Amino acid sequence: MKKQWFLFSALSLLLALTVSCKKVRQSDEVIIAVVPKVDNAIFDQVKESSKKAGKELGVTVTWEAPTSSSADKQKEIIENLIKYQVNGILISCNDVDALKEPIQKAMAAGIKVGTFDSDCPGSGRTFYIGSDNKTAGKVCAETMNKLYQKAGKTPDNVIVIGGGPTADNLVQRLNGFKEAFGMKNLSNVLYSFEMPDVGKEILSLELEKNKKINGIQMVWGAMTLDGVEKIPALSKFVDDGGVVVFFDVSKPLLNYISKHPNCATMKQDFQTMGYEGVKNLYKAIKGEQFNPEYLINVKVIDQSNAAAEEKKL
Repeated sequence: MKKQWFLFSALSLLLALTVSCKKVRQSDEVIIAVVPKVDNAIFDQVKESSKKAGKELGVTVTWEAPTSSSADKQKEIIENLIKYQVNGILISCNDVDALKEPIQKAMAAGIKVGTFDSDCPGSGRTFYIGSDNKTAGKVCAETMNKLYQKAGKTPDNVIVIGGGPTADNLVQRLNGFKEAFGMKNLSNVLYSFEMPDVGKEILSLELEKNKKINGIQMVWGAMTLDGVEKIPALSKFVDDGGVVVFFDVSKPLLNYISKHPNCATMKQDFQTMGYEGVKNLYKAIKGEQFNPEYLINVKVIDQSNAAAEEKKL
């Protein structure tokens, strides 16, 4: 009797483990991991829209955000995703050179890898979806020049602030800005390394140190999404007539721009990056025709259309 009971218990345990494993990963289940540069407010729309696309497709979409902007953190995430054998990875790359090899390893393991927001050229990735970043930099320069003309001022001491020096999107924006704006009026380039608080601090220090600054170009925008007023030195700079071209949008920022004729910003389409990024990656996974490059133009928002754009958020 005891022997029969032991056999029954062992079979029950084996069955339970089998069912449990199936719940963890079905053999025909498609899993796509979305990996942002870092988990900040800029990527909220990507998270929301990628999950929406996954739900429509009937696939599992996971959000794998690194705890810092270090490329090592993204490499670690990719290595774990290879071990887990996900079907696809959609990633915004912090460092072009550092992430080429991990992406190639994932591709060699049969995982389709698409990039969004920040590309990794030369990695062999499946596709890129995101802003046309070099063109965006040129649009920033054109917008800044128009703001100077409108204010009757001359750009003679302009600083640029970005996220990180190794991210392809920020490199391309900066290159586009320099190409269209020129170098003689550019006095400094600052980096926040994707950390809003660091960006606020270094910008405040720079404005305190260099009183001759009369223009600020942001090619990365997380630091002002919670409101320009949160950076007193920047708010005073604008009130004193300084020209600022921000990057990205939020309700507080658009409300601020609607009241200041010497400001503008660039709106990226993060909804499309997440939604179409997942759908395009799914096509690649299924062996269907997909778009190898999906470039999106930024939209210029200034005092004339800021209030209307704020209502859309």
